[in-house]
Amino acid sequence: MNLIRLDPHLRVDPSQRLRTPGEVLRDDYLIPRAMTLSALARRTGLTVTSLRRLIMGDVPMRANDAIRLAVVLNTSALYWMLLQVQCDLEREKRGREFGTL
Repeated sequence: MNLIRLDPHLRVDPSQRLRTPGEVLRDDYLIPRAMTLSALARRTGLTVTSLRRLIMGDVPMRANDAIRLAVVLNTSALYWMLLQVQCDLEREKRGREFGTL
């Protein structure tokens, strides 16, 4: 098994608006491909309800979801998980800045 080597200073471009994995899924994959949630659900084995909740930001990306999306959308599961981690870290950072933790 080959391990990837990540740069310890991996950064996200701060000039770009932070998007949830659900927004990326909708805006970068579903809309350009004119794919419906029903079609994606059939291809991934996920339910329409779970996909809708992911897109609405009601639930986080799970590893199982990431693997299924990666297979169908020709991405990597790590891509989806990193999008989720990026959102989680930003929420945590914002919470600390506003003293809500």
